[in-house]
Amino acid sequence: MARAPLGPISLEDASLTLSDAQVDALRNLARKKAGELVGWIAIAEARVLTELGFASRNRSGWEITDAGASALAHRELRVAPEATVVALRPPPRG
Repeated sequence: MARAPLGPISLEDASLTLSDAQVDALRNLARKKAGELVGWIAIAEARVLTELGFASRNRSGWEITDAGASALAHRELRVAPEATVVALRPPPRG
């Protein structure tokens, strides 16, 4: 029996946490959509992403959805390292 879709999930929902393997699968799907060659997508992770609405399955395999691309972009922005550029102050005159 097929499961009913879970419906939309708010990105602000703190209870939504993807495993490292699921994030890797989502990144692979994004690279695949961009036309890059990617390895196999793990079925377990792809199924979870599908249940969340972040991926879909068709004849050509798993694909990232708009919601998945948005979630990945949102996640990448949150985990981006802080800037490593430090402003230098001019030496005091005198």
